[in-house]
Amino acid sequence: MRLARIFMLALTLCPGLAPAAAAEQAASVTRLSGSAQAGGQALRPGSALASGDRLTTGPASRLELRFTDGTTVVLGESSDFTIAEFVHAPAANAGTAHFRVETGVFLVTTGAVAKLPGRPLSVATPVASIGVRGTRFWGGSLDHPLDVLLLDGAITVHSRGGSVELDHPLDGTDVTAANAAPTPAGRWKQERVEKALRS
Repeated sequence: MRLARIFMLALTLCPGLAPAAAAEQAASVTRLSGSAQAGGQALRPGSALASGDRLTTGPASRLELRFTDGTTVVLGESSDFTIAEFVHAPAANAGTAHFRVETGVFLVTTGAVAKLPGRPLSVATPVASIGVRGTRFWGGSLDHPLDVLLLDGAITVHSRGGSVELDHPLDGTDVTAANAAPTPAGRWKQERVEKALRS
């Protein structure tokens, strides 16, 4: 967060630094309801974010981020989210995006990076990781340490116990413990889908 602000200040004072400054920004805050912070500093719409920033949201809060490749991430209340690594180099047709969610719920709609070869976008949690192709999906804790719902596209959920692929909209899986395999893919009931999306 501090690094991103330094780049924004440099951009204001030294217009010639614009290309370098822009390359360092990973995302910006597009919407905020309630409170959120990164590095101990309050976030607001327009706040710039960079790789390495760790974000937290307050009670009854919602935070939306938009990354430079078009990826959007929405975080629910009491979430702890880190931009572990984000690089997008469209001229070289290259990029990578790795996020980590310690607590809370998240909704991801992928952009250009997820469409690159090798599935370079992933989301890690304490009990499992999610490998992503171009898609939209929800993750968080409804009834288990991690529940994952596919809304569009395809994802793979990996844990120490195994993995499962989700490739039909409204199919989901649950991870009951860090050493447990994800449950087989299955269609979620409408009330469970609505509960997830309300979060």
